[in-house]
Amino acid sequence: MKKIFSLFLLCGSFALSLTSCMDKHDEPNTDEYILTCDSVGQVNTTIAQVKQRFCASNKNADFSRNASNFFTKVNEDLIIDGVVVANDVSGNLYQTLMIRNIDAKTGEDQCFVVAIKNTCLYPYFALGQRIKVNLKNLYVGCYSKVPRVGQPYYSSQGNLNLGPMLLDMCRTNIELVGTPDLNAPELVPEDLTDANGDAWLRASANKTYMNTPRLAKVRGKIKEMQNGADKVAEKGENSGKYEPLPKLFAPEELYDDGYGVDRTIQLQTNTSSVALRTSTQNAISFLPLPSGVCTYTGMLTYYDSWQIQLRSVEDFEK
Repeated sequence: MKKIFSLFLLCGSFALSLTSCMDKHDEPNTDEYILTCDSVGQVNTTIAQVKQRFCASNKNADFSRNASNFFTKVNEDLIIDGVVVANDVSGNLYQTLMIRNIDAKTGEDQCFVVAIKNTCLYPYFALGQRIKVNLKNLYVGCYSKVPRVGQPYYSSQGNLNLGPMLLDMCRTNIELVGTPDLNAPELVPEDLTDANGDAWLRASANKTYMNTPRLAKVRGKIKEMQNGADKVAEKGENSGKYEPLPKLFAPEELYDDGYGVDRTIQLQTNTSSVALRTSTQNAISFLPLPSGVCTYTGMLTYYDSWQIQLRSVEDFEK
């Protein structure tokens, strides 16, 4: 009987100690879940001015691998703002936000990539959300000719590139302004679907750092689906395997060194084309390629040629 009583007493003491322990921790430390800063200060520069200062050339950069990849550390409070017009909701834009700001007074319209090391940014940075970014202690430059802000990292090939900033930097360098506005003018893509758009894409003068990235839409047919090409499987150089049929946006068998697949959009005028770049293993990559004319909306960038990356499965339509 004494043993049973002692057992009950021991269990009661354990339960009491457990309750006491939980009482000390039943309210989580919400500071751990704060992703952005309350205030980064007042906007004191524009995206265009930042591009002109840090992205025009690699000559005065802190580090330069080549004319397409270079960056400089920002040591002063330079604060820009813009509306999130592209995020990682589908997984196609990896660790990437694109912000855009249209100045109502001057008409200046510029976009910039904000790279953040996290695989699920869209719940925090929804489309239409205006943000302010203090560039101090971050790095600004170009990655494959595309202006961006982030931090340096070494690639798997041993190259030093301008990669994504650590997520913790959001707590000191990024501020949310208001709530997402799906009617923000910045969310209206630039229309490059007609002959004027085709001419703009072909003009060499437009292939500069000031015109990339941008939110745009183009219209045409996928080359890999025309004239019987949809029935011929291609062989991936890296995988050594043939892609599955019917053709998909980005089958894993065709991945390149950047773990993406390039298709070709032949524009309606048939005088030029835009690469359709899609990462493998995401919501878009497994969709079947359309054979007819479609409109494709997304982040338009320029390297050796123009390419567009869709933001979500809703970014192409007949």
